[in-house]
Amino acid sequence: MSRLRVGDIVARKSHGNDLLFKIIGFSHDRGERSCVLRGITQRLIADSREEDLIKVDPLVAQINKARTLGNIRSHETRQLRNFIRERLRNRPGKILHIDSDEDYLKDCLKFYKKAGLNPVGFFAEADQQPRHIKRLLVKNRPDILIVTGHDGIKKNADKYKLESYRFSKFYIESVKQAREFEEDKEKLCVFAGACQSFFEEIMKAGANFASSPGRVLINSLDPSIVGKKVALTSNNVYVTPEQISMLTVSGAAGIGGINTRGKLEL
Repeated sequence: MSRLRVGDIVARKSHGNDLLFKIIGFSHDRGERSCVLRGITQRLIADSREEDLIKVDPLVAQINKARTLGNIRSHETRQLRNFIRERLRNRPGKILHIDSDEDYLKDCLKFYKKAGLNPVGFFAEADQQPRHIKRLLVKNRPDILIVTGHDGIKKNADKYKLESYRFSKFYIESVKQAREFEEDKEKLCVFAGACQSFFEEIMKAGANFASSPGRVLINSLDPSIVGKKVALTSNNVYVTPEQISMLTVSGAAGIGGINTRGKLEL
């Protein structure tokens, strides 16, 4: 196999080629080069030795992504029709979506807009997200804040230690910044996290919903499914974690939370 480069699409042989990744960089440890990988449809950051990777045709990756997103949209077609009818009569919640992945951000914004929503999207690397939170909340005054991107738990690490996670500390800090701005969870609904994120600490920081209770992978659209559900649920009704688990690809193991008041103004 020719030497791998940044931008190549690959799968991991040791995992049965179960997921597709894009190479976003390289790391070196004791003279051995490893590839830093970003999930194509999952919000996962991982690393792998070059010899464990197999190169995949980019067209295959495009088809895989289109099929995955298409399945989600097909599953929600009936709900979307009902939500859009509601929107014609009422004002849905306003969403501010902050993402560390520009491609996923575009997909999520399209997803919102197909539901008749007008979200505000903002790209920021995970380590830069906390410093933008208050400024963007002041500027946009959303009802719902989504803070996401990529994450991952290190191999054989203690899941109850913050240092075991790649980016969870930034999601935790982002939630804390949001709660300094608005402490009332009924006024500002906050979702934070990505694949395998430190669920308990993100919730402790003040999130309404977070990933990942079961330390599983979440789909690229899962955060936007949470945002859309809350935005288009009447404000006299509560959105439950059980309802969210039935809508998202990752289910109850991927996203948990607390009962949260909807943001659709009647």
